[in-house]
Amino acid sequence: MIGGPQRATILRRAARVTVAASVGFYPLLYGAGLPVAALYALFAPIAMGLLSVVPGSGPQRASVMLRALPPALVLATLGTLLAVDTWAAVGGMLVIGFLLAFVAVAGPRPAGIAPGLQLFYILACFPPYAPDTLVERLAGLTAGALLLAACETLLPDPAAPSYRERLAAALDEAARGAAPGGVPPQRLRDAGSTLRLADVPPAERPAG
Repeated sequence: MIGGPQRATILRRAARVTVAASVGFYPLLYGAGLPVAALYALFAPIAMGLLSVVPGSGPQRASVMLRALPPALVLATLGTLLAVDTWAAVGGMLVIGFLLAFVAVAGPRPAGIAPGLQLFYILACFPPYAPDTLVERLAGLTAGALLLAACETLLPDPAAPSYRERLAAALDEAARGAAPGGVPPQRLRDAGSTLRLADVPPAERPAG
């Protein structure tokens, strides 16, 4: 069963992706008459915001998405050009997948955005081979990524306490527990449970 705070986080995430995808897709499709750009504007928030799990606050996630935009444009370009031949596309997929697998060494945020980057290459490789739509694809991808970054900034999740703050609060409880009169044992156990790494967001976990 998903708890209340986790459910609220999921709903806010879904709302951000929905707003960014809708604002990019419908004007480009029905206003500008650019179906390819509309498709990429729709896909970019889904790839970066829904299929990629980027830890951190809203501004931190937005910063990661903006820094990931140039590599995303490069991968979409490669996918578009290598789609001319199946084996070329497969070879590119192997190389790109191998390189993105090592992004995890850079930290949880680059590792979180890596699946979205790989998806941009995969989408661009899908038939038909249409290099003449490259500019439209890149424009739609850029619009979708920028809209999602804006939504991450304007509709952020509540700030999670850092591990240092959790540790300080647990030590305060322990100090009160050692004093005469103390605190109930259950409160001490609850304070200690907040230090479990499984309950700490990846971006806030100590690096050791």
